[in-house]
Amino acid sequence: MTHTRLAAALLAAALGPVWSQAADAPRVQEPPRPEKLDVQIRYRIRADRDERVRQFRGMEKHLAALGFEDARKDDPDRELDVLDPNAERLTGTIASAKVLSLLDDPRVQQILFAPAGYAYPEDRNKGVPVRVILRGDLIPTVQQVLHLQVLQQLEKLGFREALGYDTRGYKQLKGTIPLKYLDRLIKDLRTEPAGWFVTDTPPDRLPRPFADRLPVRWVEVMPAAELPPPFAPEVAPPGRAKMTPDLRAALADAALKETPTRVIVLFAEPVDDRLDQLRGRLASAYSPTVKRDADGNQLKGTDGLPLLTEGAALDGAAGNLASIRFDRPADVERFAQEADVLSVRLPRQASETSTPIVAGGRPASAADVVKASGVAGLHRLGYTGGGVKVVVVGSDFTGAEKLIGTGLPKKTRVLDLTAELNPEILPSPADPNRAGMGTAAAVALAVAAPDAELVLVRIDPGAIFQLFGVLKVIRKEATYSDALRSRLADISNKTVELTRRKELVLNEYRLAFDDLADDEPTRARRVRAKAALDAVLADQVRLTQRIDRFNALQKNVLSALLGTRVIVNTLEWESGYPLDALSQLSRELEQMAVPLPPQIARRAGDPRAAPLPPIVWVQAASAAGGTVWGGPFLDLNSDASMEFAPAAQPLPPMNWSADMNFLGFEGPTGETAADLPAGARVRVTMQWREPTDPNFPGVDRPAYPVVLRMFRQLDPRGEKLPSDEMAEEARSAGGPYPLLFTRTYVVFEQIMEFTVKEPGRYALVVAKGYEPEALLPGLKRSVEVNPRIVVETLSAKPGEGRAVFRSYVSPEAGVGIPGDSLGATTIGVPVKGELYGGGPGLALRGKPDLFGPESVAVAGPAVRGPGLATGFVGGVAVGLVQAGAAGANPFKSAGFEPGKMAVVPENFLKILRPVPKP
Repeated sequence: MTHTRLAAALLAAALGPVWSQAADAPRVQEPPRPEKLDVQIRYRIRADRDERVRQFRGMEKHLAALGFEDARKDDPDRELDVLDPNAERLTGTIASAKVLSLLDDPRVQQILFAPAGYAYPEDRNKGVPVRVILRGDLIPTVQQVLHLQVLQQLEKLGFREALGYDTRGYKQLKGTIPLKYLDRLIKDLRTEPAGWFVTDTPPDRLPRPFADRLPVRWVEVMPAAELPPPFAPEVAPPGRAKMTPDLRAALADAALKETPTRVIVLFAEPVDDRLDQLRGRLASAYSPTVKRDADGNQLKGTDGLPLLTEGAALDGAAGNLASIRFDRPADVERFAQEADVLSVRLPRQASETSTPIVAGGRPASAADVVKASGVAGLHRLGYTGGGVKVVVVGSDFTGAEKLIGTGLPKKTRVLDLTAELNPEILPSPADPNRAGMGTAAAVALAVAAPDAELVLVRIDPGAIFQLFGVLKVIRKEATYSDALRSRLADISNKTVELTRRKELVLNEYRLAFDDLADDEPTRARRVRAKAALDAVLADQVRLTQRIDRFNALQKNVLSALLGTRVIVNTLEWESGYPLDALSQLSRELEQMAVPLPPQIARRAGDPRAAPLPPIVWVQAASAAGGTVWGGPFLDLNSDASMEFAPAAQPLPPMNWSADMNFLGFEGPTGETAADLPAGARVRVTMQWREPTDPNFPGVDRPAYPVVLRMFRQLDPRGEKLPSDEMAEEARSAGGPYPLLFTRTYVVFEQIMEFTVKEPGRYALVVAKGYEPEALLPGLKRSVEVNPRIVVETLSAKPGEGRAVFRSYVSPEAGVGIPGDSLGATTIGVPVKGELYGGGPGLALRGKPDLFGPESVAVAGPAVRGPGLATGFVGGVAVGLVQAGAAGANPFKSAGFEPGKMAVVPENFLKILRPVPKP
């Protein structure tokens, strides 16, 4: 027990209430005690000879009435205890049902009991599991202080406190103590530990309330069990302290040491206004090098010359964040050491907002949805999306080409932007975990706007920066994305390399064919020279093809995106970027939605004379549901652990402490099992915002040095062990990691990843790490934060189960990124448990803006969720834009009721004129 923790408890006792379990809260399940117990009784009789004999006999009578069998009843010296003023111990056996009644006699000070015939370890230094019950006659705040003081004293005897147990209002301690010190637990703990003559701590220096009265009431030796070894936490190497756990794991994987790696880098200053400088920095320090295999051997081409890597490349940037591809993980480690780099991590994958409908589920009829939403009225008037270009953003559009002209409008094209992230300008293969999720949204959009000009834009779900490139092209701010600029640099590097190789090969070819001798070495030289030249010419053909692909992609990007009026995004991010509308994308959408100021009149014919029409961004809300908790960071009892609920909120049935949030596993049909299955890979991410410390403006001193811990119940049913016996299975190592750094605040994120090795019940604990003592009391930081915690199942595939919170969930924890932006019209589904609100720090922001149908019967696999609803409501937006609804939010202009189902208002239909027929 540290002095800091004890001081915090004393302060809590003085200033306010602590968390106390409600009297009617569920008890921990415990195995029944055996019928007979071995018991040690410590009693005290302070009286002269006759009075002592009278009281001793009275105590014996009380014990006999309870069925206590004295182990020394046949010992001739036993009767001397009646007269011996120093005698204070009795040993024997008693029925377990009567053991606590021993304390009803006021002369019985303490008892220690264990199952009869308990097999104690032979090694007296080995720990014995015990339960220590304290006096409980104090007010709650003082009771907690006593609990901490007793723990501090027991730790001097080698006591090791258990994890996550039920403290019973701070009247109980559980843990292990070396066998050699077991008997001391029912001595007066205020005099322990002691030397030959005096105690280690003089009585006048003992703290209160510990010094006031005998602190321990009774001690129970718990059932022996083979407990797991103490958890050994990972220690992040100092050189990798800036790296998140997933990146550290990639660096430690020998099989990946020669694999190109794309990372997200947070810089101390914004980089989007100095991209050329960053590109030059990467080109000079991380230029192409010789390719090597996994064993470190150089790779050579058929011409015998070493092959070169692509070199580091900047694929995108926004604010302080940049997406950079390095040739190998070792380059990432070297770059992370640079002074202006605050943190480095692997790209955070976007979440799909649509999932397959399980067997037996029936999507709503398309005709019924069109009628109920009022879209049928738009269609009757001819507003079917004609002349409006709309972009649907997704991670995969498998099967879309086959639906063009049937389920999709004839004017539909697919633009695969994953190719711009590949040096070869080739699309990434389809991910089986995401295949086709975007196609269903596009088909749902076509139900509402069958005549729209549809562009299906596939992006890498780990490359949020590609959305900035899409926006820049649509707004005519750029003709090349940052990634395409890097691909152009790759081509330039390859051209230089190929020219160098070609000169060497041609020189060797001339020398080889200048000598036409017919001997074997000369003939072999000519063969090698010819093969080398053929290889270089083949590489030249491949480079030409790459250049052709680059030009075609750049041309397709411009032709497909220019003129877009509506963007429908089915992807959203739960973590990895600042929440509460602080992400660069969320802020960009808000700026985009602000009406442009009046422009100075220009001469006729000037293309800048007419401002660009506003872009409508329709965004899918989060589908995370029960995987998210958000709220204030509460530590009312100052025990350095966050409570997931305020003291007035009743505890859930499975909980004995608000410090633990138990996880469950939600199946495809919505049922939740209490156990996590073996093999599930889970990531827990906690994000919060803190004001910067004016005394220490760096980002390495968070006021909340959070540590995430995962506990497992050893025996949830309490058959062999009490159900509150816990073992630690995982802990966050390193961090917290800054996500956004400004002059006034910092956004932090803490991450824990683990694989479920053994099926069972797991609980998350959010603890505070080490906090150094403030130099002066006035320098101690005290800030309020509102974290958001999300649990992601990395091993899950579409339609499979996922880990969720069972104990505490927060539907108001926010809809994800960029749905938290005011510039996006966020679409949700009217399903219980779905998330709403802008985020923990945006309590008054109403999100989702509108709701759409959870499912629609369309061509292809049946899916459900906000992504599908967003596709349909995006089609409604297309019809509104065609009808002339103004601004970046046509729903508001048309009079849609916010926070309700997206239904076209009758009053809006009444003022529309039918579209003239051609």
